[in-house]
Amino acid sequence: MRLPRIPAWVWIGGALSALLAFPIVQRSQYYQHVMVMTMMAAVLASSWNILGGYAAFFGLGGYLVALAHNQYGWHPFVSTWFLGVVVMGVALILGWIALRTHGSAFVVVTIAMVFIFRIVALNLGDITNGARGLTQPRPGWGGVQWSPEIIKIPFHYIMLALLCLTVLVSWRISLSKFGLGLVAIREDEGKAEAVGIDTMVYKVLAFGISAYFVAVAGGIYSYFFTYIDPQFIFNIFASVTMVLIAILGGRGTLWGPVLGAFIMEPLGDWLVGTFGGTQIHLAVFGAILMGVMLFMPQGILPSLSEIGIRLTRRRGPGRPGREAEARQDSSSAAGT
Repeated sequence: MRLPRIPAWVWIGGALSALLAFPIVQRSQYYQHVMVMTMMAAVLASSWNILGGYAAFFGLGGYLVALAHNQYGWHPFVSTWFLGVVVMGVALILGWIALRTHGSAFVVVTIAMVFIFRIVALNLGDITNGARGLTQPRPGWGGVQWSPEIIKIPFHYIMLALLCLTVLVSWRISLSKFGLGLVAIREDEGKAEAVGIDTMVYKVLAFGISAYFVAVAGGIYSYFFTYIDPQFIFNIFASVTMVLIAILGGRGTLWGPVLGAFIMEPLGDWLVGTFGGTQIHLAVFGAILMGVMLFMPQGILPSLSEIGIRLTRRRGPGRPGREAEARQDSSSAAGT
């Protein structure tokens, strides 16, 4: 008996409803904190999945939002969306340079960006306060600070809005000519150029789009913790983590990075809370990634999809299911 297939919109609607109700049903600030960080990880991984959103732009977005808040009184929940455009402009310029490299050289360049931004933040003491970092006022609105009981709920909903926007943009890109061009570049850049695709323009635009969402997440992140410093926000491990999450869930898929984030972030938080500062969570992440690369090299979602297709083909019209085969065998036996 074949089970009815559940439409995608049912899954999406159910997941969105659960996320909308989560901070109302779950009053624990610990679990609300974990959910905010999980959705942020999903945004970062989905951004990287477009084309390389990196920790340099995450930290730049965080600093711009903190400076605008402290010096001009711009509320981070509003300013982060506009200052993300500024970071996107910076990313377009840097991307035009960085994307002239390929493979391991490109990885080295993007890592170098993180260290360069960190050094700049450390040395611009009059603006960034140097190694002492920046502190923002306690979260609130209109001069009224939020009480500890509800302080994480606004962050939950703005991060959920950012996640929905990131996934929506990724989905629209995947259906567009621009998205098809990015797929062609990822598969074989030389052949993509041969058929007339301006690979540099495509890559730079994708780099800028991914940097925008990373920067917006960085702005919300800086206000969430109310404190940032160069070592804290220009962290190379953030870049590594978003790559691992995307690979785990399924690189190049729409929902793979989201699935990877909802696995890795709660698991990492639990491991750190259980084992403390032993760095055992890094060993566990490495073991999970190794297992995925060995047994599910395309990631969890593509591998599960492939398994589902194989099972469907076995029971499809061209090949009867077990019940049909049993009836056929019994009929043959009766005929003989």
